[in-house]
Amino acid sequence: MMKFAWIVAVAAVVAATPAIADELVIRRPLFAYVGTLKLLTAGFEAATGDKIKVVDANDAADLLISFKAEIEAQVKDGKVDAGSVADIAAMRVGMAVKAGAPIPDISTPDKFKQALLAAKSVGVSRGPSGQYLSTELFPKLGIAEQIKDKTVVVTARMVGEAVASGEAEIGFQQASELIPLEGISTVGPIPESIQRVTIYTAGLSTGSKATAAGRRFIAYVKSSAAAAAYKVTGVGQVK
Repeated sequence: MMKFAWIVAVAAVVAATPAIADELVIRRPLFAYVGTLKLLTAGFEAATGDKIKVVDANDAADLLISFKAEIEAQVKDGKVDAGSVADIAAMRVGMAVKAGAPIPDISTPDKFKQALLAAKSVGVSRGPSGQYLSTELFPKLGIAEQIKDKTVVVTARMVGEAVASGEAEIGFQQASELIPLEGISTVGPIPESIQRVTIYTAGLSTGSKATAAGRRFIAYVKSSAAAAAYKVTGVGQVK
């Protein structure tokens, strides 16, 4: 079903007439945005005629995509052109249970709190979402001590994998990192009033040799043509 949804999303984002072809080298983004980028690449290449090449973290690239704070730091260091910087995605913390398990009601902060207290084990990551839950949200809800001994910090793999294996009864990670995984059911994002939104930002390297293609890509990912790619991967689009 997930593969079919991605195929549909690719078809939905393909549009427009190809322009002058160029190659845009993009540094591989953090995992939460990888699935979205794959879909965006298909639509962008078909729409513009440009080609995208994704390289590893230490390789030279025309375009960088990362946490907003990281891109801002790159601007200060003179590595990213300040005039090219744009927010392109909003990541929200999501919750998952093992496939076939009852789906808890987390529609309000109080119901979310009750779901945490009722769970036998709670999986969190070592990343930003896990840090937020463990150090800020759980204490804010007044349940940090009550769930401390049943909190499982998942390392070296995705939280959803720990939920699928039964290591954690419920688990939390950025929604886009949960949606593609087998063996789990996504409950949805946690309530907006206690949500932690992480903004992803794009910016052109000051050494870019494909600035025109980079600007076309940023414009494309913020356009309505890219909406389907964001929706199917559980990522919020920043227009």
